[in-house]
Amino acid sequence: MGAAVLAGVYLATLAWAGHAAAGPPAERSLHLPADVVHLLAAGAWLGALPGLAFLLGRAQRISSVPSLDAAADLARRFSALGVVSVGALFLSGLVNTWYLVGDVPALIGTDYGRILLAKLALFAAMITLALVNRLRLTPRLRAHDREALHRLRRNALLVAAAGLLVVTLVGVLGITVPAAHQAPVWPFAYTLSLKPVYASVGISTALVFAASLALVAAAMALRGFRTRRSALWISGLAAICVAVSISAWLLAVPAHPTSYLASPVRFTTTSIVNGSARYARDCSGCHGSQGRGDGPAAASLARKPANLVEHASQHRAGDLFWVIAHGVPGTSMPAFAPQLSASEIWEVIQFLFAQAEVADARALTSRVQPWRPVVAPDFTFEIDAQPQESLRGQRGRFVTLLVFYTLPDSLPRLRALAPEERNFAEDNVRVIAVPTVRSSPSAAAESVNDRKSIFAITRPDVAVAYAMFARRSIESGDDAPAHVEFLIDRQGYLRARWIGVRDAADNRAVEMFAQIEFLNREPPGAPPAESHRH
Repeated sequence: MGAAVLAGVYLATLAWAGHAAAGPPAERSLHLPADVVHLLAAGAWLGALPGLAFLLGRAQRISSVPSLDAAADLARRFSALGVVSVGALFLSGLVNTWYLVGDVPALIGTDYGRILLAKLALFAAMITLALVNRLRLTPRLRAHDREALHRLRRNALLVAAAGLLVVTLVGVLGITVPAAHQAPVWPFAYTLSLKPVYASVGISTALVFAASLALVAAAMALRGFRTRRSALWISGLAAICVAVSISAWLLAVPAHPTSYLASPVRFTTTSIVNGSARYARDCSGCHGSQGRGDGPAAASLARKPANLVEHASQHRAGDLFWVIAHGVPGTSMPAFAPQLSASEIWEVIQFLFAQAEVADARALTSRVQPWRPVVAPDFTFEIDAQPQESLRGQRGRFVTLLVFYTLPDSLPRLRALAPEERNFAEDNVRVIAVPTVRSSPSAAAESVNDRKSIFAITRPDVAVAYAMFARRSIESGDDAPAHVEFLIDRQGYLRARWIGVRDAADNRAVEMFAQIEFLNREPPGAPPAESHRH
């Protein structure tokens, strides 16, 4: 018993040498215990297999009725251990996969994922043999079937051999970068998507039929397995395969190697402005200044250029990257990879995402609207010589009032905001006042009694990028309002907007604090993805 405990402690400590221990502190609280359970369960199951095979072999050599009874009892006890171990392996494996892989593209499109798939295939083979042992051979062994004893021992040795291969693959996984931290390369020309369901009632109906067929087929297969009617369960499995094939065919959409690639360039004001400049230089001639496919050269093309605002909201970032980098064969869309670097292409994509969200931003009013995914572009700033901060750093902490001002037009509003500083603090609101390209923070602070607690020093591209979200119409060109205020929720989404300057007498403060109170009561939603994927 002491040796088993010592071995278990040694196995458990291996978790601190693996990927789980290297993860962020917030993940380790669940990932590390799951890894410990995974190691202990694997050790218990695989560690008992050699002893099981040895004792079964000894019973086979003796081949007496008492030895067969002892072998049957041994198989029953090992089966109970196996059920517990496999259950623990399955649940802890799900946790590990969640943290180390994350999604199906990473499972299929990375080295780590493919090694894990090989491990899972071996594990499935081990489970299959274990089920045969438990459901078929062990009952026969209780009836003193010597052939069942022979097969039981053989299967135990096969499971042990597969277990050794699994341990080898685990060692390889331990020195491989986890799939969650790799860029997946999609290996197929198609992938599955729910977009066809939303686009066609016929496809939705066909999917309902396929799902019904799968349920009936599963019932057939289960009944056939229980009654040992081979024809019935084989027919059920075949029908399940047909239903799955129909569903896959209906949901298949074209894909590219970069389809599931996440942008390494974050959704910031800098990336948007840089992407805007490159778009104007290389893309606007065909796609138009607003990305609607109505550029000066569009009329001369045999095929109308795509509406990029729609494409940005309907396609994955990785698909857009592939099209921009490699072009579209058979059309006038050229490949830009030779002249644009990968980061420059990603900046163009972030600009297109911003353009797509401008349409949603037009619906923003002075009242908080139902949640809509208008992400506030990130930027860095400094206030009153304090350490540099970022807008993203306010997430989860504050509701943010982002004020873009122009002097002297905005002075009445800035002076109205100053007395509300204590109320903002009590409501957990951060006020960040950013100058337009025509104003400066120092001049604003001097004009408002040197109050520097809200006046931010930041890059000029902040005002330029947010001007896109400040316009009342997407066709309004570069004429952004002189003063605009955005209310940003704790998840980082634009939720309300005030355009123009009004003094304190018009009751804007009452309206604003009512909206802030609404956001403070609102249950938190999901924050924007790191790469701002749509």
